[in-house]
This record gives sequence, C-alpha cells and structure tokens, in this order.
Amino acid sequence: MGFDTNIIKAFRNSFENRCITLLVSAYQPSITNSDYSIDWMENDFTSMIDKYIDQNPNRIDWEIHCNIEQHLHDNTIQSNSGYANHESRIDMRLSNITCKQEFTYFVEAKRLKERAPSLHKRYIETGIDSFVSGKYPRGILLGYLVEGNIDKTISGICSVLCKKNRNNEVLSKQANKLHNHYYESVHSGFGIIKHLIFDYTV
Repeated sequence: MGFDTNIIKAFRNSFENRCITLLVSAYQPSITNSDYSIDWMENDFTSMIDKYIDQNPNRIDWEIHCNIEQHLHDNTIQSNSGYANHESRIDMRLSNITCKQEFTYFVEAKRLKERAPSLHKRYIETGIDSFVSGKYPRGILLGYLVEGNIDKTISGICSVLCKKNRNNEVLSKQANKLHNHYYESVHSGFGIIKHLIFDYTV
C-alpha cells in the first residue's frame, strides 16, 4: 500500500527545508573562514559549499547525500562513445531515501556581479529558464555574488526579465528565518522558483 499523497508532500517539504538549511549552514563558515577567492569560478564555490555540507553533522542525522556535477539522464538510448560528456548536468544534487521513497533536491549555481548584464542574462537563460522548461528538476537557484551590491544585482536581473516582457516573473524578496537574501519568482505554468544569494563581497 502506497503512502498518502499528503504524507509524501509533508516529507518532501521537510526534506526541502533541510536542504536549504544545509546550504545556508555551509555559507556561514565559508565567510567566517574566508575560505574563498572572488576570482573563483562558480564550480569552485560549489565545491566549497559541498565540503561544508559534507562536514555538517546534521547531514548524517538527516541521512542526506550530496554530490556535485550531477548528470541528468534521459531515456534516450546512447550508443556513441563519449555521449556522457554532452549530457545535461546540474551543479548539486541532495538526496534521501526514506521508507522506500527517494526525495531529491537540485541546486543550480550562478556567479553574479552587480555591473555584469551578461551574468544577469545567463542567470535567467541557464538558470531560471532551465527550471521553467523542465530541463532541471525540482530545486533552487543559488547566486554567488562576487562584486557589487545584492539589491542592485537583483534589480539588474529583474530589469532583464522586464526587457523580455516577463514583468510577472521578477524576483521578490521574502522573509526567511534561515537567510536574509532569499527571493522567490513566480512563473506561469510552472510555479515558484526559490533563490538564495550568497554574498562573497563581505
């Protein structure tokens, strides 16, 4: 007999909250320890975040597994050598198996600067749009700010969305007890995308 859908939904929501908790908890020591360089690429930051998630005792208590550069497989039968090099990937995958149910949560990360419209555009086209299109599964967008001001950077992203006539999809700051820089955007036919911005200009 399968689980009631309400129970599964409750498990899924609890798992998502724990994943976000692990992400934010990983950001805090990375700042305290100055364990980064602002000229890093986004994969460098993600690897550092993964390291701190791995060291968090809550991860063990919650039985959450984390890996980076996760391949996103489809049902296409592949026969060409090297096909895996061309598979879509997402930056991080967190997973938990409970009562024969697997829960997964995905993180796509982007490097951001206040005065870099090309990065704002990339955040939308290879971040937001990848979730909206279904290319990426359930998860969250994570921005690594390496230059400038967070509010002005978010305004820059929203400006690009408005220029694309997507005014209804702009990022809106929401109260969150875990992190001060938490945003949500709403997308027709998809729903809400959650965003965390980690400020590495401090």
